[in-house]
Amino acid sequence: MKKFITFIFCVLLSLILISCFREEKEWSQYSEIRTMPVESKILGIAGEPSAEPYIEIIFSVADEERPGYNKTASIMVSPPYIFRNDRVYMTYEHSVYCDYRGRPQLYVKTLLRDFEEGGAEYLKIINHSPDKQVEFFISGVPVISYSPNYSDILIPAIRYRNASVYFLLYPERKPAHNVFSDGLLIYFEGDRIGDLTVTEAWTVDEIAALYRAEHSYSDEVQLLLWGTDRLMDMIDGNFGDWQRGKGAVLYGIIEPGEDLRGNENIWLLALPVMFYTEFDSGGLR
Repeated sequence: MKKFITFIFCVLLSLILISCFREEKEWSQYSEIRTMPVESKILGIAGEPSAEPYIEIIFSVADEERPGYNKTASIMVSPPYIFRNDRVYMTYEHSVYCDYRGRPQLYVKTLLRDFEEGGAEYLKIINHSPDKQVEFFISGVPVISYSPNYSDILIPAIRYRNASVYFLLYPERKPAHNVFSDGLLIYFEGDRIGDLTVTEAWTVDEIAALYRAEHSYSDEVQLLLWGTDRLMDMIDGNFGDWQRGKGAVLYGIIEPGEDLRGNENIWLLALPVMFYTEFDSGGLR
């Protein structure tokens, strides 16, 4: 009897192993390159105002005559200025993973970063002044989520005293009710934005001062990422055990005659949550 039971057990185990091997062996992946329009984050420029614009911004913008493609545009501005691209086509790899029966089990969308002319993240900011330096900072914007596990609107994650920098710049766009975000209750009722009372929009120079203080490790001013980690941890690459976002550029100075160019450390696109990148962009929404 024991031998019979052992035999049955061995047969069942063999069938399970064969089934597992078959599933692993016959899983398939299908990939294709796609494009979709997205917005960019806010890029603020602070410095000495001038009647003669001296900051040149060269960037990609969606070519409406050729859907899926971008064209190059340029503008001349003078500080203070907020740059935001409302529509640019990004390129990504759409992958579908199917089990051995051909049933889709996993969808992965991977951003293909492109900083060259025509690419979604093509950017050049030139300081044409011979003697004026300017500061820049990058802030998030609300991002629509296509996942049922998230709210319809995600609160931009760079915050000062639980107040999103974005809503300090645009208090008229804040939610009409309090919102749970990253495990925190963010207040928006009345004139409240986070822990602040805001009756009028903050200026670009006031926001730049926050970033400047954070960049100097001020104890009085701390910008937070996801409500728990200092923004400086992001910039210095000390982000927990993952080392995510190492060397990310969220603030800096452009010296006279110099320029800032888009690169792998500048996260300009406001990506939907469904996208995967080498660095989880969620914190830089």
